[in-house]
Amino acid sequence: MTKQSGENNKTRMVRMFIPYVSKSAVERVSNTLQSGYIGEGPVVAEFEKGFNTLIGTRYSLALSSCTAALHLALAVCNVGPGDEVITTAQTMAATSHTVLAHYAKPVYADIQYLTGNIDPQDIEHRITARTKAIVAVHWAGYPCNMEKILIIAGKHKIAVIEDAAHAIGATYKGSPVGTISPFTCFSFQAVKHITTGDGGMLCCTQEAAYHKARRLRWYGIDRKNRKPSELGEPIWDMAETGYKYQMNDIAASMGVEHLRELSDILERRRLIARIYRQELKDVPGITLFESRDDRKSAYWLFTIHVDNRLEFVRMLKSRGVEASVVHLRIDANTVFGPLREDLVNLGRFNKSQISIPVHNMLTDKDVEHIIRSIKGGW
Repeated sequence: MTKQSGENNKTRMVRMFIPYVSKSAVERVSNTLQSGYIGEGPVVAEFEKGFNTLIGTRYSLALSSCTAALHLALAVCNVGPGDEVITTAQTMAATSHTVLAHYAKPVYADIQYLTGNIDPQDIEHRITARTKAIVAVHWAGYPCNMEKILIIAGKHKIAVIEDAAHAIGATYKGSPVGTISPFTCFSFQAVKHITTGDGGMLCCTQEAAYHKARRLRWYGIDRKNRKPSELGEPIWDMAETGYKYQMNDIAASMGVEHLRELSDILERRRLIARIYRQELKDVPGITLFESRDDRKSAYWLFTIHVDNRLEFVRMLKSRGVEASVVHLRIDANTVFGPLREDLVNLGRFNKSQISIPVHNMLTDKDVEHIIRSIKGGW
């Protein structure tokens, strides 16, 4: 999380993403590797407890990925063949792959042009008798309008799952993301705010859902109530189909240590974002995204709309700065297609959206260089 560097921007590329791994995380992983136990054990439990305390969640399950969390949440909601799940096409493919994995159908609603988030006003008319859930993705870490989404879901008695892969530490109307909906899925993939190498967390607000998810995390086995056996393998009864989604203590060791730094990580990202918003607000050809007072973004990305996007990207690259769309609409892929013509804002969004670096390995000089490069024109 260095803020200054003597490196010259002309001699190195300012990268879009750089993983952050603390010295304490390296030491903790080393200790775990030498402990004699590296599977799902006490460090996973420590990570889950620490996550609950820091984020304010009640029931958290550490998993092998955010994709596993999404798939598990859908399983707990009993999503199955022929069911429909309303979601967004402005996301990473995992959001819809997990729906297809349950032999269900993703139904795409339009997004808001100035947030990248699902538009609540485009959800209700897409609900049918087959709709089982709404999966809302917090694009770039900026929370969706959860109040409206939950009202719609409550009216139709369907589940709400938040894909918060970008949004650890974000808040909505004073409530931390992870405490708002029945299910929230977080990511600890390599370049997320905090990393466990790869990993995820499923947060549940209801105890019964948590216990079901906990069983399904490991083959449907109730680990708390299994009985020891002199033959070695404990005695259990698997009554439902489960998965192998648990996190191991090696990954959790990184998570435990990185959680201690989350507030500093978020503070730095938000500072960079404030500087960008102040310095770029009057630059011709740039449209900044919405930033409401009732929510706080986690700023995994700093996405903007730009005119002449390809020229913008080429200009930054020529000046040693990476930029990326990160994800384009996924309904352009055959597996999720065909392309939906009625998603008007999504179409507009994907013609001009681009993200610039906002990670914690950026120095103050990097930020100044990015701003100066953009102000120079493209």
